[in-house]
Amino acid sequence: MQVIGLNKKKKHNILKNIWYNTVKYIVKLGLFFTHKKIKVYGKENIPKEGAIIFIGNHQNALLDAILIPTTTSRNIHFLTRASAFKTKIANKILRSINMIPVYRLRDGKDNMNKNIAIFEQCFEFLKDKKAIQIFAEGEHHNFRSLLPLKKGFARIILGTLQKYPELDIKIIPVGINYDSHLNFPSSVSIYYGKPILAKPYFNIEKPDTSYKTIKTKVSSELKKLITHIENLEQHDEIIEKLKNLNVDFLDPIATNKILQNLDNEIPKKIKKQKFNWFTPFHIFARINSFFPLFLWKYLQPKIKDIIFLNTYRFALILTVFPLFYLIQAGIISVLFNYKLGLIYLVICILTGIITTKTANITP
Repeated sequence: MQVIGLNKKKKHNILKNIWYNTVKYIVKLGLFFTHKKIKVYGKENIPKEGAIIFIGNHQNALLDAILIPTTTSRNIHFLTRASAFKTKIANKILRSINMIPVYRLRDGKDNMNKNIAIFEQCFEFLKDKKAIQIFAEGEHHNFRSLLPLKKGFARIILGTLQKYPELDIKIIPVGINYDSHLNFPSSVSIYYGKPILAKPYFNIEKPDTSYKTIKTKVSSELKKLITHIENLEQHDEIIEKLKNLNVDFLDPIATNKILQNLDNEIPKKIKKQKFNWFTPFHIFARINSFFPLFLWKYLQPKIKDIIFLNTYRFALILTVFPLFYLIQAGIISVLFNYKLGLIYLVICILTGIITTKTANITP
């Protein structure tokens, strides 16, 4: 009976892994059509095995959450705002792809106790040498800056080490940088920093519950991997200065060097946009996508939190656009023949790729 139980568990894990990887590659395809470029640096810093926690900055809602799992080979469990799990269907789907609900004060004080069970679950994931993903700022935002880190990730590490003191847990800082947070087609660079061995920062017997040293260390490493503007009161003014210097926001290392001596930098002439020879393809793509674009224009003003703009855009690109093209290809196949329908579908895919990879950024 025990052997049968183990075989069932093994089969369940295999099927779950297949499902996770299938969703991962579908999402990866959607990201390909959402971004002009996705650049990844420092993948060699990610341990191929062992307990690790990815900690990233959080400037672009869902896109941040899916960029890390789709640019690493690790199977990741990631903490997600509990509000996303409200319906039974959403709860089942999200949990099936390794998402774990985490409760915040805004979800109600009564719900905060539910985090105890969530943290216990994380302890076991780490004990089993799995990977967890956390956005330690605790909220998304539209600043090119790192907000003060919350202590949730440190509580998870401490709890795990108290339960499994011999376990080595490594923290991987992840810097996510967009040339434009809200527009299409934006580009993104992802910087994986060097692993931080967690154990030396914790006294298991007499823990410092402010977690100051580990928060300071992780924050310091993250600030090297993103454009970090320290003075948020002058954030917008500094951003304008950086734009006048034509900085590459995808290169945070170079941009941070400029920030150190910003007042002495000389503004550069803004380059005039050259004629885009792919414009006819862009026009065709717009005309050919009239219904999805109409739907986007309808939805866009209704999005209350603007940081979700690219999340909604990504969702449409992944679902409505291909469905619309398939319907049109089906109609062409019925009215004429399947070969013309197939040719039309290939044209849709090619013009979609050309538009995403060559168009200038638009709102």
